[in-house]
Amino acid sequence: MNQYVNLVIFAAAAVGLVGLIVLLNALLGPKSTATPVKLEPFECGSLPLQQRNTRPISIKYYPVAIFFLLFDLETVLLFIWAVSAGHRDTATVSLFSFLFFAGVLALAFIYIWRDGGLEWK
Repeated sequence: MNQYVNLVIFAAAAVGLVGLIVLLNALLGPKSTATPVKLEPFECGSLPLQQRNTRPISIKYYPVAIFFLLFDLETVLLFIWAVSAGHRDTATVSLFSFLFFAGVLALAFIYIWRDGGLEWK
């Protein structure tokens, strides 16, 4: 068989199995009604500390979170470069793309560091 036919059959089987499980849960699963007690935020059986369970998050968190995601993406590029080291053409292209991305990541890190985003006060 063709590889794409196998892929389509596998994807259809996976989607079908997930759909069957969701359908059986909707038909056979327990039904619960929403009561005011059930809609309260759960804090280990104690009374809620706040009426609304939201706290303001410092804006300095977001650059660090984005920087962390970029670091994860850099590790993926590092693995691609390591796998393609045996092929000369792809190794050169992947090395330059990795070095470019690492340079951009280093600039972002320097910006966050100078801006004080890594200091928690």
